[in-house]
Amino acid sequence: MFVVLLFFLFYMFATHLENKGGRNKNTMLVIACVVFAIIAGFRDMFKWPDTMVYAYSFQYHTPSLYDFSIFDRPYGYSEKGFYFLQVLVKSFTSEPTVFFLIISALTFYFLYKDFKHYSIFPLIGLCAYIARFYGRSFIQIRAGLAYAILMLSIKYIYERNWKRYFLIVFIAWLFHRSALVAIPLYFICNWVRVKKVHIIIALIFSFIVGLWGQGFVHLLVEDNASDLNVGVRYTDAGGEKIQLEGLGMRNPMIYFQCFILLAYTYLEERLAPLNKYYYILRNAYLYSAMILICFCSYKVLSARTSSMFATLEFSIIPSLIYLFNKQNRQFAFFATGIVLTMVFYMYFGPYL
Repeated sequence: MFVVLLFFLFYMFATHLENKGGRNKNTMLVIACVVFAIIAGFRDMFKWPDTMVYAYSFQYHTPSLYDFSIFDRPYGYSEKGFYFLQVLVKSFTSEPTVFFLIISALTFYFLYKDFKHYSIFPLIGLCAYIARFYGRSFIQIRAGLAYAILMLSIKYIYERNWKRYFLIVFIAWLFHRSALVAIPLYFICNWVRVKKVHIIIALIFSFIVGLWGQGFVHLLVEDNASDLNVGVRYTDAGGEKIQLEGLGMRNPMIYFQCFILLAYTYLEERLAPLNKYYYILRNAYLYSAMILICFCSYKVLSARTSSMFATLEFSIIPSLIYLFNKQNRQFAFFATGIVLTMVFYMYFGPYL
């Protein structure tokens, strides 16, 4: 519980700096990113799932650059980009903690750029990220790094620069194959004019699929799961095993995301002028919500693929707070802090 209290106190300090403004805010953002990266790097290797697999892979199955071959097969995962990063680190150290520190530092470097570029209140954006997605830096380190890189591509959708967009998607794919899910977003944002009514229809359709279309979803997943790097163990027995593991429509994150999405959508007239990327952020978050709902019976698959663009909460949540006038903004900051602290506890409680 002490860690939860620390998170809330950090959040309140962040709100103080956001209200105050000035260079102190950016300095604190840099310091906070460095501290959170160090905490993730020095984590207890026996406490967090997957950590020992990565440590074992790095120590015993990764050569240095001098012994590296393009025909090598990584141990514990399949992405060659992440493997080559391991090889580079192994060329000067065999210490797993150093490796984890480097991965965390790279992840938070890209996140820092994301927060600065897309968020009205970057420190609050950082808090939103920590509450929901900090676990990536402890467990899903490939996904954490890939998605942090992928968020940089948002501006290239806005600029209609498809070459740079797909280059970034490709780089992210080298670290985690689920980045392929980002491919349709470019076309959705640039070829389809998504209106409020379309968002409602899309959500209704997703709930219909989530409630009554799981037979079709299971067939789709079994045919394509390997491309999303989730493997046979998530789709064996016709999906029956994961059907038991998934929360289905009882997943509280479904309703959390729908609430955020609808609030962000119906405040369009006030929010769109604040952020030139508004429509791209909204469409990406809708895309995320639809994935989460449609694949709700698959615990790991739905969380892994939907959370890619759910990461954009670091921009969306601060935008909603900004709409409150200065008199009521303090209450909005406090209420948001309570919600984010509860989310933080929900995700980190089992490990505390």
